[in-house]
Amino acid sequence: MKKKPKLPMEKASWLRNQFLMACLLLAATPGFSQTHTVSGTVTDATGEPLIGASVLQQGTSNGVITDIDGKYSIQVPPEATLEFSYVGMVKQFIKVGNRNVINVQMQDDAQMLAETVVIGYGSAKKRDLTGFITNVKGEEIANKPVANPVSALQGKVAGVQVINSGKAGADPEIRVRGTNSINGYKPLYVVGGLFNDNINFLNPQDIESMEILKDPSSLAIFGVRGTNGVIIITTKKAKEGQTRVNINGSFGFKAVTNKIAMVDAAGFKKPYNEQLKNEGSPAYDFTPWTGNTNWQDEIFQTGFITNNNVSITGASAKHSFYLGAGYAYEQGSIKHEKYSKVTLNASNDYNVTDNFKVGFQFNGARMLPADMKSVATALRAAPVVPVFNEEYGLYTSLPGFQKAQMNNPMVDVDLKANTTRAENYRASGNVYGQWDFLKHFQAKVM
Repeated sequence: MKKKPKLPMEKASWLRNQFLMACLLLAATPGFSQTHTVSGTVTDATGEPLIGASVLQQGTSNGVITDIDGKYSIQVPPEATLEFSYVGMVKQFIKVGNRNVINVQMQDDAQMLAETVVIGYGSAKKRDLTGFITNVKGEEIANKPVANPVSALQGKVAGVQVINSGKAGADPEIRVRGTNSINGYKPLYVVGGLFNDNINFLNPQDIESMEILKDPSSLAIFGVRGTNGVIIITTKKAKEGQTRVNINGSFGFKAVTNKIAMVDAAGFKKPYNEQLKNEGSPAYDFTPWTGNTNWQDEIFQTGFITNNNVSITGASAKHSFYLGAGYAYEQGSIKHEKYSKVTLNASNDYNVTDNFKVGFQFNGARMLPADMKSVATALRAAPVVPVFNEEYGLYTSLPGFQKAQMNNPMVDVDLKANTTRAENYRASGNVYGQWDFLKHFQAKVM
């Protein structure tokens, strides 16, 4: 069936409608594409101009950055929304409308600034780092009953192995990523910008934070000395406000709860004589040896631990100071072992001008190491011997088959207690001057 052709009047009416619609579209097009210039200044919270702040028309690639005076100029339509952004600042979104001038004051992003961590001799945003860095807050270290701050890291940081020997005041064994180089396995410690091989002279209460650098990319600044990892320690300093005095102390007890299971006297005599029989030797006469001693019970004790600290802090717009003194005492798991440490932490900063300040920092300690004793003899000595001979008032000798190799374990623990005496003094500190220039640069001399 053929389509009926349009009548001349209908065709003319249709063409007229199409023409009018085209004219309306052409007339409306300039309204949609019309743009105008928007300019202004971007500043920070203090009113200082921000150089390189980004100004972007939201949802497009149309954008500019501010110049050295924080000024910008951009062509956008009235319905556009401008997005203002700057590193460390909160983004702002502003509807343009009919305005030609839009000035913006950016605010600090507190959450982003909180993610700043120390690397090398300076700091960087945590999200900008390519290496593995773990931050441990000072509160997590201070609440542990330890004399050496490193001991508090046990079980807290992935990839860092800390082994505590249990001996009073002994330095723990620490391995970062399990590395072991020609320089040994100990990591490098950085305290106040100074390199150290140990931090046993620090008081855990004086530590603000620890940063553990584990990845090679984050260790590059330290060269070969950072082969086994780097631990950067930031000590506490005064914060602006009123003068404060803090006093804190803790105490606890420690004991060996999982002792090695040993046989008693009867359990020792029988297999020993069977061994002699198999060797073709006569049985040993245990008639004089009537003791039944567990030497581990004799040498071990329940040790007492205490940590005490006093600090005074104060700061003003020009001057700040921190002074802390600490005392730590620890008894070992073996009788007569004891360790004590007195620490001192002092720092002082003074702002000479708005962009120049001087100061100093000092950390020192006096340590009395424990007279270490061995557990090995208590594990090897025969249990058939009593500890003390009441008749002669002497410690009992071991049987003949052991007499040449070792003494009664209590001779080393009791009679030789405190025969090895030592005093260790350790100090670390610096005096510095710091000049701030060109807004984002610092020069520091120590």
